[in-house]
Amino acid sequence: MKRSKKYKGVLFFLLVFVLYLGMTFFLFYKQSMLYGGLYFSDSEAYIDEIQGVYKNGEISYPVMFWIARLLSLFMTPNHALAVTLTGLNGLTFLTLFCWVDRSLQTAGREKFGYGASVLTFCLLVVSMLFPFGYLGKYHDALDDGFLFRYVGTFSPNPFHNATYLAARPFAAVTFFMAVDILRDYERKEGWFRKETAAFSAMLLLTTMTKPSFTLVLVSVCGLVMLWRLCRSRGKGMKAALQFGIAFLPTFLALLYQYRGMFSGEVAGEENGIVWSFLTAWKEKTDNVPLSILLGTAFPLGVLLFQRKKALENGALKLAWQCFGVALFTMLFLCEKGYRAEHMNFAWGYMYGLFFLFVTSAVTLAGETRRRGQPLWQLLVQWLLFGAHLVCGVDYLAILLRGGLYY
Repeated sequence: MKRSKKYKGVLFFLLVFVLYLGMTFFLFYKQSMLYGGLYFSDSEAYIDEIQGVYKNGEISYPVMFWIARLLSLFMTPNHALAVTLTGLNGLTFLTLFCWVDRSLQTAGREKFGYGASVLTFCLLVVSMLFPFGYLGKYHDALDDGFLFRYVGTFSPNPFHNATYLAARPFAAVTFFMAVDILRDYERKEGWFRKETAAFSAMLLLTTMTKPSFTLVLVSVCGLVMLWRLCRSRGKGMKAALQFGIAFLPTFLALLYQYRGMFSGEVAGEENGIVWSFLTAWKEKTDNVPLSILLGTAFPLGVLLFQRKKALENGALKLAWQCFGVALFTMLFLCEKGYRAEHMNFAWGYMYGLFFLFVTSAVTLAGETRRRGQPLWQLLVQWLLFGAHLVCGVDYLAILLRGGLYY
């Protein structure tokens, strides 16, 4: 009986996974084929890169492009980008499912349960909140009646940015590894440890696919180690150095990637980063606090009702720390020159949002299973998640029809 139930769980997982792959391939194919001027994304510039046309200088995070170039030996560059992006984004589903499934087993669920498949799918669809009056409504052009959803609020699932989606599976593995290492690195000895070496390699792979999450996670790990050193009055120095070695390859990669930011690549333009409160963000939204709330309503709800979990749960704690650092960069840092309007610190912020949703949802699912809270509190938290999911389904439906992501 148990074996039959497990087989049904595996089959259900495969059906959900194939559904997600098919849906995303349709979107990425349309984006990559530049379909009739619709399905707007950054794919056109990346197709030029795959073909060797360097319009904006050499890409310093080449992993996605290496894969697409290899595939372009057997198909057109447009198709190669669509297949590459579908495959890498599919890895996110697999990585996330494995962690969600393992976490729910701890909470008392069976392996390959239906809940893990459903929750994984939902987490890869949820978006920022917007007024429910927007649901089902869309204008084809940026006119006075256009209903902005994404701009200024941002989403844990920005389907228009290929490099964010390509790096996300590696970022997810790196995040989950960091959760385990930060839990006990001070209690383990050895200048070479398999888990630390694997973390180092995965962090470097993430960085070479897109460095946005790396900047956030490295900052958090550095601050955590510094805090623990101060708390222990320097007794954990050896353990910190042993763990710190794992970051050296990534530091070298970041120096290579960000060399152009301070070298004046574009004539007549300033380069670098400046301290400036809300300079870039205020160009995207008239109300930054409201935009933050619309992006984080569900995680904030979980934090409100489960404050102790945020301190006891390593994954949820690290997610909030990452979001805090990412939010800080959004609030106080801005790139100079032509990069300012790109608001590139937003990608780290969206990684922060993504891991907040993942860890908060799994925490809530565990509490629901254990009935660890009053029913009304659980309902409030699930209703908040449902609101993000409803908005996410509507937002994705717009994208699948070729609408603007704004």
